[in-house]
Amino acid sequence: MSDANARNPLLAFLLPSIHFGACLAIWFGHIQRGWEYLLFIDFPFSVIMAGLMFRRVNQLISFGILGTLWWYFLSSMIIRWISRRSVKL
Repeated sequence: MSDANARNPLLAFLLPSIHFGACLAIWFGHIQRGWEYLLFIDFPFSVIMAGLMFRRVNQLISFGILGTLWWYFLSSMIIRWISRRSVKL
């Protein structure tokens, strides 16, 4: 674990938590347009997800789980990048 993760491990969970919260708000609020906005926010990943959508599983559930994992991956990559740049400085 890098020093940045050791100092503030909650930063790695901030973006995935926001994504998961947005999915829950769309799900429980029955917001029809919210799904479209979430696709725009997750644009690079939503193109990949369009090909992976499951027919027998609700798309919001599969997109919520895999999209949250995607945001966790992005958060950890950003933290690694920042920690490497701070070491070089």
